[in-house]
Amino acid sequence: MGTGPDAGWTVAGAVTRKAAGPVPRALSAAVLGVVALAAVGCSARPEARPEAKPDPKPSRTAPACPEDGVVIKGLPVDAAMGTRAMGVTLTNCGERPYKVNGYAGVQVLGKDREPLDVKISHGSDVVDDVGPEPITLQPGEHVRAVLMWRNRVTDATRPAVNGAFLALTPAAGGSRPQLVRELIDLGSTGKLGITAWHREGPRPRT
Repeated sequence: MGTGPDAGWTVAGAVTRKAAGPVPRALSAAVLGVVALAAVGCSARPEARPEAKPDPKPSRTAPACPEDGVVIKGLPVDAAMGTRAMGVTLTNCGERPYKVNGYAGVQVLGKDREPLDVKISHGSDVVDDVGPEPITLQPGEHVRAVLMWRNRVTDATRPAVNGAFLALTPAAGGSRPQLVRELIDLGSTGKLGITAWHREGPRPRT
């Protein structure tokens, strides 16, 4: 009798023969017991399949602690006069020291997580970027960087670019990107700048 999800119920045929003599009581009792167990098994309902649940949407931040031992999180966007600034943090969530030096790897993705044509540059004209600095993070320590872009339409013939996710890595290439969900409204500029990782983070220019 098949009980798999794609198997139907199978009932075996029974063949009876005329007994040459009386059936011993012990054998009759055993046969009746097997028939009773078979009846109970066939009448039982198959286990209900668990209801399929849709894949959870990615959160605004990456998972608790990825395999490489660091987690990247996005901070709220500061928007003013068409200029956007978004802080990101990289935290050593592992059990060993972790070294960083330079700039995060950044890719802007659309709503279907397709890569968008965006030029990523190092540095910013809004905040001071002192450049790469070798840093060793002990477990629990973190560094910061800032993403900056402008929501401006400078070319009417070019459609506005609106990203839905950021794929971030501690450095360009290497580890698996971590997704951060955020609206990246670049207008028609198609440009996004990022500062280097630092413990205190960059400061606004005065």
